[in-house]
Amino acid sequence: MAYSLDLRERVVESLKEGKITQEAVASRYKVGLSTVKRWLNRENLEADKPGPRAPRLNIEALKKAVSEQPDLYLDEYAELLNTSSSTVSYNLLKLGISRKKNHSVRRKKRKETQTI
Repeated sequence: MAYSLDLRERVVESLKEGKITQEAVASRYKVGLSTVKRWLNRENLEADKPGPRAPRLNIEALKKAVSEQPDLYLDEYAELLNTSSSTVSYNLLKLGISRKKNHSVRRKKRKETQTI
């Protein structure tokens, strides 16, 4: 998780005043001690890189695909919607749609019934 630039600056300024220890500052601002030490050694307090970004997906297209073809696998939905299977999985979770299959027949019994 990236902390705000404002918080980083407040932590470093508190330590530059010299009246408080690194441990006390870490406790006060609820950040880790190693994080405080890392911020002290940096020239620029801005975040290094942006956090993860979720690819865009048309939710309505996903709902339609699931309602029309409910038995597809995640990778098949991903191919259909031109995205990744992790994006499909994430959005299905947001929609509250479970992809877990309900196998009421155990494997052994299923094999027996298939050979008859």
